[in-house]
Amino acid sequence: MKININKTIRNLSFIAVATFFLASCTERIEIELDTTYSRLVIEGQVTTETTSHWVNLSWSTDYYNPAAPVGISNAIVTIFDGFDIITLEESETQPGLYETAPDFFGLVGRTYSLNIDLAEPINEISNFTASSELKYVAPIDSITLGYRDRFHATEVKIYALDPPSEDFYTFNIIKNNILITDTINKVGITDDRFFNNNYTNGAPVYFLRDDEPAEKVYPGDTITLQMSGVTKEYYEFISDIQLETFDFSNPLFSGPPANISTNLSEGAIGFFAAFSSSYATVVATEIVE
Repeated sequence: MKININKTIRNLSFIAVATFFLASCTERIEIELDTTYSRLVIEGQVTTETTSHWVNLSWSTDYYNPAAPVGISNAIVTIFDGFDIITLEESETQPGLYETAPDFFGLVGRTYSLNIDLAEPINEISNFTASSELKYVAPIDSITLGYRDRFHATEVKIYALDPPSEDFYTFNIIKNNILITDTINKVGITDDRFFNNNYTNGAPVYFLRDDEPAEKVYPGDTITLQMSGVTKEYYEFISDIQLETFDFSNPLFSGPPANISTNLSEGAIGFFAAFSSSYATVVATEIVE
């Protein structure tokens, strides 16, 4: 296609002049964001590992409020597993954090029901509940590492047999005993629609990027993969958060923001999850594609 260079230059000159005058007519506008009412934020989990499991209660805060959330003390927090009621004790050093005894562990197949009674109601509500089934997760046979020059990243590849049921997974990475996936945006998630009831013979499940100093892999580094079997509801909760907070979402073509899904009652924010996990570890040598 033949291009008229002179016409193109004239058009660009007009755009430049118009942009100058438009820019000179702009002024700074301060937008005041309203403060909304506070909500109860609940984070908690039960796993198959023997440790102190926890439930954290706090107030929600405004989006641009730099202060840390305030913990909610003096609540009665219990978990019912269908047979016994476990009462959690509030931490002496961290207000709003409630913990089980250190010898507690969850059992696959049981449904864990959370019950919270607040000492003071929030928006005239004092009782909040949630429940989550503790799902089975298949063992990991092994993991390997490979380098993807195109992405400038080391990929973690998994070898494991997926069961015939519909399953949902999260993936966490531990490098040299330090959790790399330390925020929910970094957690890997997937369902099993593409490998249901099949052997995942080296399927990539996570990429460790070279441009992130904490993630870059060197020979001698120890990489551990934690694979957890989670409920569909917890999978959707993480997916919703990652979608709503994705750095490169396009406002022109993205859908409108929506409330994050939850399994909590009475409008509380957060999630109470139960899951089992399996682990595999590899020591990095010379990483090749």
